Amino acid sequence: MPEEDKADILTPADRRRRQRAAILVFSLFLTGVLTLLATTVLAVNNGRNYKRLVRQLGLESYLLPSPPPPDLRVGRLRQLPPSDRFPPRLLAAGLERVALLDKTAPFSAEESCNLLKSEKGTEPTFTTGANDWECLFFEEYGSAAERASLFVHVRGVLPDAMRTFRMKLSLTDPPVEPEVVGAAVAALGRFGLPMTPETTAYLIERLSARDEFTSVVENYRMSFSQEIMDRRRYNLLILPRPQTMACGEPVSPPPDKGARSTYRMPVGCLSLGPTPSGPASLFPEG
Repeated sequence: MPEEDKADILTPADRRRRQRAAILVFSLFLTGVLTLLATTVLAVNNGRNYKRLVRQLGLESYLLPSPPPPDLRVGRLRQLPPSDRFPPRLLAAGLERVALLDKTAPFSAEESCNLLKSEKGTEPTFTTGANDWECLFFEEYGSAAERASLFVHVRGVLPDAMRTFRMKLSLTDPPVEPEVVGAAVAALGRFGLPMTPETTAYLIERLSARDEFTSVVENYRMSFSQEIMDRRRYNLLILPRPQTMACGEPVSPPPDKGARSTYRMPVGCLSLGPTPSGPASLFPEG
């Protein structure tokens, strides 16, 4: 056999070395290709896939840069517009009038009921029971087949404490709707519920616009809504809120020490005495 052919014959050990070398080269090539593909997939969309993978593995504190500190600057606050749910009078910069303490007119329940008498001469009805009283007023408007009407129903506890004030507006005749609403506002003023001018203006504005609402204003809880079965009829309900403070002897502390106040401060009640100028004064004479 020639010497050249003997040189081409590989021993089994040489063939195994060449096979391992070929496998290693192919493995490196395949690893490079897969690494390139993985890098491309993780780098798209600003590295979103890479960040998601790091967060799933819980390595964000090691592989992700720390977020920059927030850019805080004084004077960059933006004033938001007021919400439509709040009456404009509550968002005003100041009071529209000087606040005074006025004494309410000393009308009894029957006298307040009699003041509901309308310009047409319709008389209210006042009745009393064992411990309560009731005031009814009803008047119709227009000449349609189903006439519009105003119904006022006031109930209370003797002698003069009001419990509920209910008013029903039946706007079944469109031409006289403004007249019915005006009569409702006038009746509310004639009965003489103790209210500030701002509360009265708020109530008149909602009634005039037939705008449904539920509000807690001053010492009253008010609601104005349409009837479900007949959208032409509206109901106004005014409920006085229960008093949470009374004058007299101080209340004894509760037996449970955990419910007692840490610091006791007595609160007294001042009697409002009239002044020469007319309005009541916070500082009684003497």
